[in-house]
Amino acid sequence: MSEQQFKELFLSEYGRMYKAAYILLGDEDEAKDVVQDVFAKLWDGTNPLREESQRTFLLTCVRNRCLNIIAHRQTHQEAVRLLTPAAIDSEKYDEEIVDAIHRYVDERLTPQTSRIIKMHFDEDRSYKEISNSLGISLSAVNKHIVLGLRKLRSTFKNREV
Repeated sequence: MSEQQFKELFLSEYGRMYKAAYILLGDEDEAKDVVQDVFAKLWDGTNPLREESQRTFLLTCVRNRCLNIIAHRQTHQEAVRLLTPAAIDSEKYDEEIVDAIHRYVDERLTPQTSRIIKMHFDEDRSYKEISNSLGISLSAVNKHIVLGLRKLRSTFKNREV
């Protein structure tokens, strides 16, 4: 695809893609980022594009990227819920439960899962940053976080420490 063809495609499809991303995410900046990510992958050749299905393909890429962001939000909210005990005074944390969760992450999860959980939740690093830092795929990062949270959830759900 030539630079001129790319510009024309960008100008003709950006608005539609942005609207779809905004409807799914409800956030202007995130919606813009999603569309830019899709076009960046298209430009660098990561996502090949067939001319007869451009619009459908681009909207599918936007939808998939938005669904990944939504899943990441839900995973993050679940982790915060697990790591922040519900209490009458939400500003006070139960030190015993937080300590037990940290011990569990250190002692019961695999070293790689423990490391990834800490990088994401303690260091507030994105999946992409973790992936680049550890030299593993984004799906591997996601797998470790989902697995770690699943184990934490099953261990600490309805349990007194």
